Amino acid sequence: MLVAITAFWGLMSGKQAVSIQGPEIILSSDKIPQGELSLISVIVENSEVPEVRWLGKKVYLVPDRARRTWNGFLGVDLRSSPGIYPVLVRVSPTHVEKRIRIEVDKKNYGVRRLTLPRKMVELDAVTLRRVKKEGQVMKEVFQAPVSRALWRGPFQRPVDGEVVGPFGRSSIINGHPRAPHSGVDFRAARGTPVKAINNGRVVLTCNHFFTGKSVVLDHGGGIISMYFHLEKILVQKGQILTKGEVLGLVGSTGRATGPHLHLGVRVNGARVDPLTLVSLSRELER
Repeated sequence: MLVAITAFWGLMSGKQAVSIQGPEIILSSDKIPQGELSLISVIVENSEVPEVRWLGKKVYLVPDRARRTWNGFLGVDLRSSPGIYPVLVRVSPTHVEKRIRIEVDKKNYGVRRLTLPRKMVELDAVTLRRVKKEGQVMKEVFQAPVSRALWRGPFQRPVDGEVVGPFGRSSIINGHPRAPHSGVDFRAARGTPVKAINNGRVVLTCNHFFTGKSVVLDHGGGIISMYFHLEKILVQKGQILTKGEVLGLVGSTGRATGPHLHLGVRVNGARVDPLTLVSLSRELER
């Protein structure tokens, strides 16, 4: 349900609106569960440029100038604390500001239990050093400066397989609690082409202990997607991909019990459900 916001502040519910001077703000929802998103659209005059800040960060918007609309996503991390948080919308050159509030709700994603070979779980000293080094590589990718938005229009699934590993479930591996699942696992046969979910630049190709052969795309505007456990990587770092372009083949490299694709997405650093991004972004065509 789209929610039209025209008040300076207050928690919105429903479609009531009060007309005042300034941009029209439309949210797909004013309540966001942990690990999910809200699509924000800001309608301005032709010469105006909006700026949005959420959870202490700038939200990067993509213009649809034909509709005088700027679109972006408000992401809530999987472990964000529930509560009510402000969103600031400022328009240049008029400097008109609007503040709205969004409620972050707690969400229970359930638990998954896995049994893996001990050598994949109980790491020796050499493997542990490798894992820490690889973790630092990924951290540097996530902390890189935000680049210009390359993505356009709806995001799409990278493969057509069914979801066998939902987002957000806590993991118990060999009887011990682990971090929640921060992506989505798709069932797919070995060798199935994996497609870019939107336009983006390849910022990392690697073969890591946990994720196996992997590709990371920077879609710009603070949106990053990750493709893990590939059998083969078909792109190079620095390459610009268009939406739907094949970047690799499904495999079972890294810590995997069989062929599948793990897709992860971060929006402004927040770990979010990739399927929510795919479904919400379809609103951009309407």
